[in-house]
Amino acid sequence: MNLETIIIINMSIEISNQPDIKEIQNLYKTHTVKEIIEFFLNKIDKDDTKIQGAVRLNTELALQIAEELDKKLSNSTIDQLIQKQPLFGVPFALKDNILVEGQPLTAQSKILDGYTASYSSDVYKLLEEAGAVLVAQTNMDEFAFGSSTEFSGFGQITKNPHDLERVPGGTSGGSAAMIAAGMLPFAIGTDTGGSIRQPASFTGTIGIRPTYGTISRYGIVASTSSFDQAGPIANSLADNQLVLNILQQTSDKDQTSINKPIAEDKKKIKIGIPQEFFGDGLDPQVKEIFDTVIANNKENFEFVEVNLSMSKYSLAVYYILQTVEAAANLERFDTVRYGNTSDHPNQELFFDGRSLFGEEAKRRIMLGTYTSSAGYYDAYYNKACQVREKIRLDLQEVLEQVDALIMPASPFPAFKIGENASNPMSMYLADIMTVTHPITRVPALVIPGGTVIEREKKLPVGIQLVGAEGEENTLYRIANTISNR
Repeated sequence: MNLETIIIINMSIEISNQPDIKEIQNLYKTHTVKEIIEFFLNKIDKDDTKIQGAVRLNTELALQIAEELDKKLSNSTIDQLIQKQPLFGVPFALKDNILVEGQPLTAQSKILDGYTASYSSDVYKLLEEAGAVLVAQTNMDEFAFGSSTEFSGFGQITKNPHDLERVPGGTSGGSAAMIAAGMLPFAIGTDTGGSIRQPASFTGTIGIRPTYGTISRYGIVASTSSFDQAGPIANSLADNQLVLNILQQTSDKDQTSINKPIAEDKKKIKIGIPQEFFGDGLDPQVKEIFDTVIANNKENFEFVEVNLSMSKYSLAVYYILQTVEAAANLERFDTVRYGNTSDHPNQELFFDGRSLFGEEAKRRIMLGTYTSSAGYYDAYYNKACQVREKIRLDLQEVLEQVDALIMPASPFPAFKIGENASNPMSMYLADIMTVTHPITRVPALVIPGGTVIEREKKLPVGIQLVGAEGEENTLYRIANTISNR
């Protein structure tokens, strides 16, 4: 191990600056879980002052779980425990829209300020059962509306560890930034239109949006119910795949939950290059990275050019459907049943409470209400549903000819904080490479592809791999060949 990458605390705990699950679990041969969890809590407290990826530490809960795990560790070896709990003693973070019983949650909206979760999400329960230890909840755009993690309702702006003047992507930017900064081995984000994959691309981490329905949405604050999916962000492919396999379980609490489709084992993989995503608007430095990756892997895979003729409608379809579902989901936040309550008389309670929404939440409520109203339902919402199906069939036809697609997760590297903040259309266009996949419910994996130079800063660029439903293992197989992570 390179001594330059070692952090030494009290001359007894040695952890690399990009820790992985195996490395942490090896420490339990000589250390207690409580010692390691305290180490990471202290590390976040110290290192996150500049990044601002976490919104709160779950210190009491983490130490309580650590003590319970230490009782097991005193009676068994770590290797024996890993067989039963593959994430034994591994610290992690959750995006602030995933419920954990007894812990605060706001989805970074003032309307939920003061709310404490009364039950736990399926995602958290599965990770807890696997032995993982929650140490932090991460920053996000309010209710997962955004592309930069600049729009927390409480004003917290997360910075990109590669350049503190730039965004980490959104809306899971807090989770991605913490992993990129080496504070934890993995974190959980949610992806509606690209909110795991774009931050992974901007921060040089590994993030996956799985096949829709294969991870339960129970206990996750809804943004857009037909698009939302949780998924892991990690620094290693092995860790990312391990966590995903733990999370992909059916649930009787989520009516959209499905068994992961069984994929065929492919001998020779054919990868499609969708021409629509390599034209105008793509940063020349980003295109150069893809040209290099494809050229270096022609002996490993067969690359063919393909066309997704319906993809040009994806952004419009996405934002019509997203705002309609968002407006419907936000109806429940009335400050009466939970969250921030008002002292105003009853007739003013609802209106006063709804004023706590941020500007982007209000914008999407207005757009969604308008496009689903009686006079415009057929012209906008119904038409978008019809085009969504055509986009799905178009992609399905292409994925019957090739085993996966390779494309950018963003047309450009991370942009500067404030650069697009006052222009909603520019912010929406940042999702142009990622919205097709939630529309069509297919999995997409982002891995580091290289770096570009912007004002003497090395900025990561992600490679996005897209497969048919249930083809996550094919995407990991390709990624393991392309990436050294």
